[in-house]
Amino acid sequence: MFDQSQSPRLPLSAGLGYKPQHYTEIMQNAGPVSWFEVHAENYMGDGGRPLAQLAALSARFPISVHGVGLSIGGEGPLDGAHLARLKALCDWLNPASFSEHLAWSSHDSAFLNDLLPLPYNAASLTRVASHINQVQETLGRQMLLENPSSYLAFDTSDMSETDFLRELATQTGCGLLLDVNNVFVSATNLGTSPQAYIDDFPLDKVGEI
Repeated sequence: MFDQSQSPRLPLSAGLGYKPQHYTEIMQNAGPVSWFEVHAENYMGDGGRPLAQLAALSARFPISVHGVGLSIGGEGPLDGAHLARLKALCDWLNPASFSEHLAWSSHDSAFLNDLLPLPYNAASLTRVASHINQVQETLGRQMLLENPSSYLAFDTSDMSETDFLRELATQTGCGLLLDVNNVFVSATNLGTSPQAYIDDFPLDKVGEI
């Protein structure tokens, strides 16, 4: 669907979440770490030390950009200004991957500092698929969708989370980010089996764990 042949690839090895306070040590000796993940929203400014350090880091390591602010599961339209900033970052950085949470965090003009769950039904599927398509078309690249950590289940859900993710990937061509910690958190909160969840997860769609 998208030609990302000119983008770096994440190696089949362990990466780390990048913290700027470790920049000097990383550049001197990263040890066995071969790639890093950064949060998109920390690098949407116009310059300065954060972008300078990220540029130097990306010259040596593939970078995974992880977003937390798109509210891709929200009922309203995506924030066009936020999406434009995200596109500018990805065009400049050319990351190995971009991912976002299956969650919502905004309502009207209010932004909630949390990643909230949503019901898994046909209405949600149509809305989230449309948002994913908009993101992928804007960025010109495939995105990965991360399984959320859930605090509760919805009475209006009529499909499992794994089936919901599988159908989204099938309809949109997006990949998936399997967050094992989120699996455990959700299973603990909802009283389900994390092993059964992973057994049913569409692993053929996973681009990052």
